[in-house]
Amino acid sequence: MNNQLQILLVEDEPLVRELMKDVLSDLGNGVIECDRADAGLACLESNADNIALLVTDILTPGSLNGHQLAQIASLRWPNLKVLITSGYADASTHRLPPNATFVAKPWSYQQLEDAVRAVMQ
Repeated sequence: MNNQLQILLVEDEPLVRELMKDVLSDLGNGVIECDRADAGLACLESNADNIALLVTDILTPGSLNGHQLAQIASLRWPNLKVLITSGYADASTHRLPPNATFVAKPWSYQQLEDAVRAVMQ
C-alpha cells in the first residue's frame, strides 16, 4: 500500500458499491472495498493508520451492521471521518457518532462527491 490515505467503503450491494467506488476514485482517493461491516472492522484493525474516511451503508449483513461499525470506529479511532448512507427513511434518526455525516439514498454523483469533500475538510 502506498502513502496515500485510503477510503474504506462498506456496501453490500455490488452495483451500488461499484458506483460509489467510481465516485470516490474520481476524487483521487484509493478505495478499499468490503461487502460486510465485520470485514470493514477487520480492515480498520489492520489498516487504520492508512484510512482517512469510512463510508458505510447503515444496514449490512453479518455480525455487525454499518451503524454498529460506525459507532465502534468512532470510539476506537476518534479522528477517523465517517460517512453513513441509507435508503431507509428512518435511518437518519439513528444516533450517529459525533464524527459521522449522513447522506440519504438515492444520492446523485454530485451529492456524494460534495458530501465526501465536506467531510474530508
